[in-house]
Amino acid sequence: MPKLDRSASRTGLRLFHSAWARRWGLGVFLAFAVAAKVASAERVNAVLATVDGEPVTLYEVRQFAKSSLRLRQSTGLSQAELLRAVITDKIVEREVQQKGIIVRDEDVDAYIRSVKERNRIDDRQLEEALRAQGLDLATYRKQVREDLARQQLLAREIRGKVTVTPEDVQRYLEEHKDEYAGPARVRIAHILFSLPPDASGDQVAAVLARAQEVRQQIANGLDFAVAAQRYSQDKTGREGGDLGWFKPGELLDELEQAQERLKVGEVSEPVRTRLGIHLIRVLAREQEGQLDRTALEEEIRQKLYSQALEERFQRWLSEDLYKLHHVEIFEE
Repeated sequence: MPKLDRSASRTGLRLFHSAWARRWGLGVFLAFAVAAKVASAERVNAVLATVDGEPVTLYEVRQFAKSSLRLRQSTGLSQAELLRAVITDKIVEREVQQKGIIVRDEDVDAYIRSVKERNRIDDRQLEEALRAQGLDLATYRKQVREDLARQQLLAREIRGKVTVTPEDVQRYLEEHKDEYAGPARVRIAHILFSLPPDASGDQVAAVLARAQEVRQQIANGLDFAVAAQRYSQDKTGREGGDLGWFKPGELLDELEQAQERLKVGEVSEPVRTRLGIHLIRVLAREQEGQLDRTALEEEIRQKLYSQALEERFQRWLSEDLYKLHHVEIFEE
């Protein structure tokens, strides 16, 4: 199990995060360098490929690279890879249209509302964050709508076709039994209140007060998982803050020490780490030699399901979809 600092998400504004975005195999951003001379109109409009007879131009590929929110995670795609991304995007769009998938305005509103709540920002701050990325609200809403449609398509075409049987789980457990010999483990959840490494004393005090306020809400009856969904600035907040199982030494030192003082179900005082301030809750403990068989089998089932889903998704994206459409590539 990796240390928490490697599994924790980057803090800050998360404007566009979804199942599709996490699995979009071509999800990278490439900023084209400004050429020393303006390219000729003939070159910019050069047709690089066709999708069902519709041309894909160099200009379109460049615009896609600049504007697509799905290309903001990494750097370094070649023009050929970007071209494939545009082609795949067009094919997926055609599949959405052909299958009659419709995303309502209310769905887009609900998604954007969740983004604002998760980041604790208002409409003005959202628009400012979008402008900083070279986007306006109308463009953002359009891309949210497209992303939600793709999620529906993904659920329809992939999820129902991936299964993990009890036999699969037992086979995996038998093949990896040495990994589950039963060392002491603890399962924890957390709520993260982010702080920059160079936070001032006033910033630390303000975030600490916020953490204490949320802890009091939990003490007064607010479910910890609900509080994590509402307040945590870590991506695990959507799953109630559940970080999973950790063996001794796998947590950050401050969290390791804090969890040792807690009984199952208890919530810690605010704990400061280099990531920010945490509230942690111990969900379960296993002593050395003890294994919760039911929990272990569910953990393995989820792992196998995720692997099978990823494999099926990549095959669907790179093979199955292309068989349904006529694609010609003239330049890569």
